[in-house]
Amino acid sequence: MPAFSLPRRKPSVLMLAALAPLASLAAAQIRPQSIVVNPSGPAVTSLTLINADTNRPVPGYDPIPPAATLDLSKLPARLNLRANTAGPVGSIRFGLDSKSSYRVENVAPYALCGNNGGAYVACPSSVFSPGHHSVSAAAYTGANASGTAGSGVLVNFNVVRGNTAGGGRPPVTIYSLTLIDADSGRPVPGYDPIPAGARLKLSALPRHLNVRANVAPGVGRVRFVWENGQTRLELGVPFTLCGDQPDRKTRKDHYFACDPGVFSPGEHRITVTPYATWSPNVSGPALIWVFSVER
Repeated sequence: MPAFSLPRRKPSVLMLAALAPLASLAAAQIRPQSIVVNPSGPAVTSLTLINADTNRPVPGYDPIPPAATLDLSKLPARLNLRANTAGPVGSIRFGLDSKSSYRVENVAPYALCGNNGGAYVACPSSVFSPGHHSVSAAAYTGANASGTAGSGVLVNFNVVRGNTAGGGRPPVTIYSLTLIDADSGRPVPGYDPIPAGARLKLSALPRHLNVRANVAPGVGRVRFVWENGQTRLELGVPFTLCGDQPDRKTRKDHYFACDPGVFSPGEHRITVTPYATWSPNVSGPALIWVFSVER
């Protein structure tokens, strides 16, 4: 990836030293696709929490809301997740936490932990163990994650057991990423949030771009790490890939345009890690954004 510089006007920490291996991060990775996401193509629209004993959605989790908290003491004992789809879907690839390919499902209902003729199989306890988890689901037209790749979703959720009132803390989670038109300061239509598997075609996008991380209330700072080890640590909202600065006159945020090297043609990977407001040493699950750029 070409070298580039980043704005430093907003309080942030910029380090160019090599980092520890990214493999140790609890991350959900979505593979890059070879096409521009097309609404008429295969798509995963959302995820639903399923009671594996009744094969029915769990009330309040159809679909699972962003950064949801799942209290095991208030949920069925046996759970699964279903991908809700649209278009000509032939298979779904699921990712779970650090495993980018946890399971591939070829027959509906497309379930994270499988099904037998429509009867959902209960997920292992580790899938819903207390803590932060990320599940990705990407659609394909062919079986076994083959054929034309479509769009998908990435859902982060927090699992607790029992009443956490008084001692609980807000989730340290990144909901999604949004592509920003740096000239207008507004999200780019169709990229709020950025669809899983989207390919960025520069000729169809605004000239100056930035990326915003959409976070839960418990996030106090966000670290962005490029594949070459370069990193940016954002200390205040909005948490942006290439920085921003408050405009005192308009009381709005002025987004800086990313250096062209950030969106140079080719394949890229950026790891986005949230940190807790109450402790700089507590991090939530990282989101690994793997994307492709063409002119």
